[in-house]
Order: sequence, then C-alpha cells, then structure tokens
Amino acid sequence: MTTKILEHTPGEAEDIVIGGREQLFHLLAEAAEVEHTLMCSYLYAAFSLRDAADPALRPAEAAAVARWRERIVSVAVEEMAHLLLVANLTIAIGGRPHFGRPNFPVAPGYFPADVVVRLAPFSARTLEHFVFLERPADAGLEDAPGFEPPTDYEREEAYHGLMPSVQDYATVGELYEALRRNLRAFVARRGEAALFIGPVAAQVGHDVVALPGVATITGLDDALAAIDAIVEQGEGAPRGGEASHFERFRAIQAELAALRRERPGFEPAWPAAENPVMRRPPEPEDKVFVRARPAAAVLDLANAVYTMLLQLVLQSFGRTGRDAPAGQRRHLDAAIGLMHELSRLGALLARLPADAAPGGPHAGVSFTMLRSVEPFFLGEAEARLVHERLDELARGATALAARMPELHEAGVRLAAIRDAYAAAR
Repeated sequence: MTTKILEHTPGEAEDIVIGGREQLFHLLAEAAEVEHTLMCSYLYAAFSLRDAADPALRPAEAAAVARWRERIVSVAVEEMAHLLLVANLTIAIGGRPHFGRPNFPVAPGYFPADVVVRLAPFSARTLEHFVFLERPADAGLEDAPGFEPPTDYEREEAYHGLMPSVQDYATVGELYEALRRNLRAFVARRGEAALFIGPVAAQVGHDVVALPGVATITGLDDALAAIDAIVEQGEGAPRGGEASHFERFRAIQAELAALRRERPGFEPAWPAAENPVMRRPPEPEDKVFVRARPAAAVLDLANAVYTMLLQLVLQSFGRTGRDAPAGQRRHLDAAIGLMHELSRLGALLARLPADAAPGGPHAGVSFTMLRSVEPFFLGEAEARLVHERLDELARGATALAARMPELHEAGVRLAAIRDAYAAAR
C-alpha cells in the first residue's frame, strides 16, 4: 500500500496529494480532458468568426479577423500537442492514452470551480474567459461574466486511501504542478526504472507528427520537460512568454478593443449558439438544441468527422515493431485531413440558423462524444473498420450535397482521405 501525503507550502492555493502510480494515471486523465475540452472551445470560437471576404467587414477588420482565426487555431493545435504529450507520458508509465471527456457544457463539479469550460462564439467576453483559463497563478484575474461556476465549491475527500484523490486547483498550471510533484515523489521512493515501464515505440514522436513540443518520453527529465513545455505555452514564462496562449489572447483582446473604438458596431463573428447540442436535452437550460434543417444535418456530419478524427489519433498510439512509424503516419495524415474538413464544416454551421424561429442563434459544432472511445484491434480489423467509416463519411457528405451544393467539395475531399488511407496500407 502507498501512503498518501498532503503537501502544502505557505502561499500556495491548494494542498497537493502525493500518491502512487494510480494517482499519476488519475492526474494524467484529468489533464488530458482539460486539454481536450480547451482545444474544442478554442476551435469553436475560431469557427464562429466571419470570413475575411464578408462584405460587412471593413478592410482592416477583415485582416484582423483572418489574423485572429489563425492565432486561435494555432493555440488549439498546441492544445492538441499537449494532449499528445499527456498521452505519451501515460504510455511511458505503463498506461493507455485517455481521449474520453464529458460532453459540453461540462457539468459543475466535474472540474474544479475555477475551470469552467463551455462552447461560446468569439466575443470580447469569450476572450476574457480564455485569458482567465490560461492565466498564470499570480495573475489575480476574474473570469468573464456568464462563465462563473453556478456554485462556489471545493473538491475534497474525507479520507485519502487507496483510491486516487481528487485534486483541487485554481489554474491549469497547478494541476501540472501536482503531476510534477507526484512524478518526482514516485521516483524518489521507487526509482526511475520502476516508473517508466511503457514502450517508447508505442508513443508518437516529432518524427511522425510535426506539432510544437511533441516528443517521446523515456524518463523523469523528459517527463518534466514535457510538463514545462505545456505550462509555458499556456501561461507563459520569463523566456518566450510573449508567444504564450495567455499573451496571444490578450493581444487579440487589445486589437478587438481598438477596432471597436473605431467602429462600435463591429461584429467579427456570427451569432453562433452557446453550448449547441445535437440531441434534445432533458435539461434545456444553458443549451441550444440544433433542430433546423440544414444545420442539423451538417452538425451530424461534423460530429461524425470529429469522432473519426479522434479514432484515428487514438489508432496512432500503441503501435510497436518495425512498421510502427508508417502506421502512425497513415492514421495521423488522415486525422489531419479530417481536422481541415471539420474546420470548414464548423465555419458553415456558424452561418446556419439553429432553429426555424427567426432571430435565434446560429448553429455550431457540438463536439459530441460517444460513450466509448477505445482503440480498434490492430491489423486487418483496424484497416477494415477505418476504411468503412471513412467511406460512410464520404458517402454521407455526397448525399447531403444533393440538397446543399456547398457540401459537394466536402464529399470529394472526404473520398480523397479514404482513398489515401487505403493506398498507404
């Protein structure tokens, strides 16, 4: 049995629970879900921005909107890189990557009170929320109006025993500090070789996917370097802080405020829904049921593309042997193709009404998760299942194009992704 210790340093916001390997798996799973949900919320805001060619935008506004979309998507891509790093670290200590997460909006209490994650279109208020989420621990900022937790609460347990302990934290950086201390404590107790027992070949490295910071993890130094990279990209650090997510969102805030001073009526985004859902919710408060055609049909396609994208990323992990890198590239190449298609579908949804009633919000990708996100068996089963689903996506988009000509190219591109996957086998 591993004894759990509550560590607390004066001036820190929360206690940190030190446990064993199970505690590390628990922290890594939560880190994966935080990175995953942040990635989706950033993409949603980027998808809601108007096209730079929109006649409602002045030239300077159009240039700014294009720049903001690129910057926000780049932040989302880095969140994907963080998710891959967390997956690599999970494999390094003997586990399997975790890609599951709760559907939006995330229920109160699932994450700590200060981590409110929801889908909202681009706006000054949404930007303020993003700045709050990525803030350094000493920033002293308040969250944007409308993003406050419904109740003020703390996650706590009456007894710290064999089960992994919930970790309360105010910032994402504090979650990674808990992970950092647990890694060091395990190595101090049992040694580095006892902790890092997973196959390095089953991880995804920079030689396979050119995302910033992605690297394989073989020991404690690599693990701590990965955590440092994640925190510095988010909160910033003395070196390279201007490129952090925190500073990039603040720069967009300043540009938006300046353009609004020049033209108070400037609206850079479509009135996309907050927390769209594809199924009628039993508790409709704070959600928008996307029921209007054609938005409902496009949302179905977009969520299917997103789900297959996740499956392909998941299939890239856990591969060993001489052909592992080729298998990783094959699945990640298809995943990147689907990511581009998801971006196009997300932008289309933001232009479509969510309901037939006039004056209501527009639609948006809900990033609906299935109840199970598990890897397919490798080999013939994997090849058939992936090709089968890619074929269904291509045929589905082509069928929708009979009523929505703007989806014709989506069907063509999805068929190309299917064929490229088959050819790379």
